[in-house]
Amino acid sequence: MGSLHFLYISGNAIKELPYSIGHLIGLQFLGLENCKYLKSLPGSICGLKSLLQFFGDGSNLDLEGYWEIIEELEHLIQLCLGGMAAITEVSSSIGRLKDLQILRLSNCENLVTLPNSIGNLTTLEAFVFVTVQSSRNCLIA
Repeated sequence: MGSLHFLYISGNAIKELPYSIGHLIGLQFLGLENCKYLKSLPGSICGLKSLLQFFGDGSNLDLEGYWEIIEELEHLIQLCLGGMAAITEVSSSIGRLKDLQILRLSNCENLVTLPNSIGNLTTLEAFVFVTVQSSRNCLIA
């Protein structure tokens, strides 16, 4: 399955991704939207060097400790994590995604901290950060 470019696993009851997902070296799009039972990503995800787009909107992924894995996805151009209640802060390592063009963090109701390293995203064209309830309390650290 090294030639698989597009994997969209949306709105189902999947609880975990297999470690072997890291072997999908040609994967360019990974969609995990609304996977309410998926709590974490395998460490092998950092092997997806061809990944350009990651959509985790509406899932219950706990990215604590996974930001360092995400930063390994150096060619990522789109990162969409909208509606993820588990996100309370964005790691400063986000600034290492030098190719990132679109960052969506809308409706992350518990997000209270954004790092200054977001300013290092020189290719960023769109940053969507709209939160209805608690955005008024968000700090840029």
